[in-house]
Amino acid sequence: MKIIKRLLLIAVSIVTLVTLFYSWTNWWGARKLSAALAMLRDKNEPARFEDLVPPPVPDADNVAAAPVFQEVFFSAKDSRLGKLDLPWKKIAGKPDSGESTIHFTARFLNPDFKGDDQAAGELVLKSLAPSAPLLEEVAQAVRRPGVCWPLDYSKGFETLMHHLSPMVNASKVLQGRAQAELATGRPDNAFQDVQTLLALARAAGSTPFLITVLVEGSILDRASQVISDGLERHTWTDAQLADFSSELSRIDLLAGLSNALRGERASVLQLDASRTDLLTLQGLPDTRTLRLQNAALRAVWAIWPAGWFNEDKAGYVGTIQRYIDAVNHPKELPSTLAEIEAARAGSSVWNRIQNPLSQVAMPALTASAKRIAAPQTILRSLATACTVERYRMAHGRLPATLEDLVPAFLPSVPTDPLTGKPLCYKPSESSSYLIYGTGWDQTDNAGSSVTVIQFTKRLADQADWGVLVKF
Repeated sequence: MKIIKRLLLIAVSIVTLVTLFYSWTNWWGARKLSAALAMLRDKNEPARFEDLVPPPVPDADNVAAAPVFQEVFFSAKDSRLGKLDLPWKKIAGKPDSGESTIHFTARFLNPDFKGDDQAAGELVLKSLAPSAPLLEEVAQAVRRPGVCWPLDYSKGFETLMHHLSPMVNASKVLQGRAQAELATGRPDNAFQDVQTLLALARAAGSTPFLITVLVEGSILDRASQVISDGLERHTWTDAQLADFSSELSRIDLLAGLSNALRGERASVLQLDASRTDLLTLQGLPDTRTLRLQNAALRAVWAIWPAGWFNEDKAGYVGTIQRYIDAVNHPKELPSTLAEIEAARAGSSVWNRIQNPLSQVAMPALTASAKRIAAPQTILRSLATACTVERYRMAHGRLPATLEDLVPAFLPSVPTDPLTGKPLCYKPSESSSYLIYGTGWDQTDNAGSSVTVIQFTKRLADQADWGVLVKF
């Protein structure tokens, strides 16, 4: 009986201690989360998706209500946009020295091709002709004044966005056609396709998710390559260049990043520690091959104190707000994210275990900053390049400095988004010029890394970001 009594006493003591531990931890976590939410209210920052999603749009004005996009949400793979693709898929190899992209593409379509760029463009246009009716539907749809995609935001990180991949498909074909139109001397047609690409990008980036901002940047990359191609060919008219410069100058990917970060934060705040959707954060899909790992993770979450999870949420909310504040003051963005990453990397093992959100979710979010800041700088540089071309057409020479563009072509010299200083401009005697910003290190490296326009991950690590225009 003494042994039984002692065992019962030990058991009661353990249960009491565990109960006290969970009660205190849950109280402390709830207190931390309440303080974090109060901070958001004081800053007038949204914490729910209801405050972030675009308002409803009448069907007649809604891009998403157009038949070409509606069918995507019934079956993305079987939709016409889901099946749309370039006839040449991935091209192996690289263009020969001095060879244009369109000529290289024509040689891939027909290994026996021997014609010039114009003939190459005609061959490419012929291969894309079957897509013309569908591309016209896309062009009409994206010119509607509003967009509200039919997404289930209650799923947070698991929200299905069937429209993004088909929109990327359409952008590939539009880019190929526009570059072929430039090669065949049809700049007006190419201009219309670029306008469609820019509108397509706006529609893609209209939701508060990081992936949508990255897709918007991908489509803008394709539009930018066409614009740059036309600059080198001297095919754009003054009115077209003025239009491009105006539209590119209005694009604000950093504002889209801020909105996306708010969406990521709202997704975390609606997570429940007892739900298996936490598997999403660990990158472990609920598949047969990973059943044991998922089962173990569920077991961990079953005993994980809700207070720890709420405290982790509170820390995540605060870190995301620091990130947003830095995005709104881009000069501080590189240093702030460096501090956030250093704090995460230097945290104790216990802190890493106790705060999985910060350990798993934050690295991808901080890495995205470069991938968005670089295209933003390039777009502003390209907008300026369009104005430089207008100056050249008017005066028969390149401007000596960007100040020469003011006030006849621009109200002021465009600035680097990350520093607020004027963009760097380097004309050369060989009929080419560089326009660039100083990149993530905010140091002028003479534009040595600036080559062709392409918004890739590798670009984000280059020293300077901008455009190189060769004639």
